[in-house]
Amino acid sequence: MKRIDPRKSLFKESVELGNGKIRGYDFEGKFDAKRFFDAFGDTGFQATNLGKAISLVKRMRKDRATIFLGFTSNVGSSGLRDAVAYLTKHKMVHFLVTTTGGLEEDIIKTHGDFLHGSFGADGAVLRKNGVNRTGNIFIPNERYIWFEGFMGGFLKRIYASKKGIDSVEFVRELGRELEGSERREESFTYWAYKNGIPLLCVPLADGAIGDHLYFFKKEHKDFAVDLVNEVELLYDTVLGVERAGAILIGGSVPKHHIMNALMLREGVDYTVYINTGHEEEGSNAGANPEEAKSWGKATPDDKNVKVWGEATLVFPIIVAAAFKLYDEKT
Repeated sequence: MKRIDPRKSLFKESVELGNGKIRGYDFEGKFDAKRFFDAFGDTGFQATNLGKAISLVKRMRKDRATIFLGFTSNVGSSGLRDAVAYLTKHKMVHFLVTTTGGLEEDIIKTHGDFLHGSFGADGAVLRKNGVNRTGNIFIPNERYIWFEGFMGGFLKRIYASKKGIDSVEFVRELGRELEGSERREESFTYWAYKNGIPLLCVPLADGAIGDHLYFFKKEHKDFAVDLVNEVELLYDTVLGVERAGAILIGGSVPKHHIMNALMLREGVDYTVYINTGHEEEGSNAGANPEEAKSWGKATPDDKNVKVWGEATLVFPIIVAAAFKLYDEKT
C-alpha cells in the first residue's frame, strides 16, 4: 500500500491568483455613504457583483450612454415603482420596457395604495373579502373596479378620435390621461409621457388592460391596436445611439425585448442583470451575460454582470449609489 504524506495534501504549495483582497466596510469612525457602497466590490459573493453593477451604471452615466431600463410587473407592485418614477422624472434613464402588470399597477396606484399583507395569508379568506395578493402585498379589488372606469373612459376618448392606435401612442396617451390626477407625479407612466421618454408595454394585451381591450373590442369591432411601431421605435433607437447600457430587473419579455434589439448593434456596451433565475432551467431570467455574448446581445468583454438577488433589496442600493449619491458627488 502506497504511503501518503497527509501534510503534502493539506499544505499544497499555492499561487497567489486573484485581484485585490476580500474585506468589508470599516464601521469605525463616522459613516461614509460613498465608502460604504464602494466596499461592496471587495466583500465577496453577490456583494462583489453588486459592487460591479454600481460601477457599471456609473460608467454608463459618465460615458453618456443611452440607458434602457427593463422591469417586470412586480416592480410596479412594490415600492420599486417609486424608484423608477424618480429615475424617469429626472431623465436618468432614457427608454423603459415593462409588462402590462407594471403599467396598470403604476396607474392604479395614482388612485389607491397597495397595502401590507402576508405571504402566508389564507387565499380563500382573501378571495371572500375581495382582496388580491401579490407576495406579501394586498390589493383590494376596489382598485381594479376603479381601473375599469378609468380604462372605459380612456378607450372611449381614443376611439372617438381614431378607430385604431399603435401601442406606443396608446401608452403615451395613458400618461396624458393622468394629467388630471392629484397623484400623477408618483407615476413613471406620467413622467415618461411628460419627459418624452419611450415606455413600451409588452405584451399590452395581458392583465387587466387585456380584459378591458377584450370587452371594448366586443362592442367596437373596428377598434385595433397596432404593435409594429413599438418594435420600429425600439430598433431605431438602438441603432441610433453611440453607447448603450441596459439595466434589467427580472426576466420575462422586457429583458428579452431589450437584449434582442441590441443584437442589431453587436450588443449592449454595459449590462446589469438583477434576478434570481438559474441558467440550468434555460429560462430567460436565468440566462447570464455569457449566454448573451453568444447571441451578440452583449459586447464580448467584462462590462456586464448579473446580481443574483431579489430586486427590492438590490435595486434601491444601485439607485442610491449610482444615481442619487453619484449626482451629489459630481
